[in-house]
Amino acid sequence: MFLNAQVNPSPASAQSITEGAKLNNEALRLERQGDLAGAEQHHLQAIEVKEAGLGVDHVTTALSYNGLGELYLTTNKLDKAEEYLKKALRVREHSGPKSDLAVTRDNMARFFEMKGDLDAAEEMCRRGGPDNVACGSYNVSAIA
Repeated sequence: MFLNAQVNPSPASAQSITEGAKLNNEALRLERQGDLAGAEQHHLQAIEVKEAGLGVDHVTTALSYNGLGELYLTTNKLDKAEEYLKKALRVREHSGPKSDLAVTRDNMARFFEMKGDLDAAEEMCRRGGPDNVACGSYNVSAIA
């Protein structure tokens, strides 16, 4: 099971969460400013910090996997997007808020849509049904 709840995290875990959050926030700021290479580097640094301090199965690490996967979707680096979104999905299927899981499924559906696999995209969206679906249609003309 992937239970990562800690009432009083160790100082090392707390530092990993704090440092990872700073790096994530900087990555998002850089992305908004159009510095996608800088954003990528900060996402990768956040992942490194979080994996070392919290582990690969922590919900906070999954947040960084998802963020980097989204960036790779934006930059059309689909193989890398798939790698990180699958990591996020694996963690989020077992722990964390269900809304986070729905977001990652939506990102995976977007990935499949970008690859031209509309059946896989639809299946990914339906996985959360009927109560945990958050999927948009990024390519309406291809579905209609």
